[in-house]
Amino acid sequence: MLKAIVAEVLPEGKRNFAFGLYYAGYGVGWLVGSVVAGLLYENSRAALITFSIVIQLASVPIFVLAGRRQERPQR
Repeated sequence: MLKAIVAEVLPEGKRNFAFGLYYAGYGVGWLVGSVVAGLLYENSRAALITFSIVIQLASVPIFVLAGRRQERPQR
């Protein structure tokens, strides 16, 4: 869904760069999240569960905003 927003907002000449940044951020986020989850798993499973819930709840506003943006009529 966020990929569609990137494609919709940017002109054709800048999309490749934007997708590169998007996927680089996605990969770094995945790596950092995996490392943190692994460290928490070794030390405290309750902290791992709390971390997972907090991160997932923090992502909800992003998806809500993305959904609203995509529902707007095309001009």
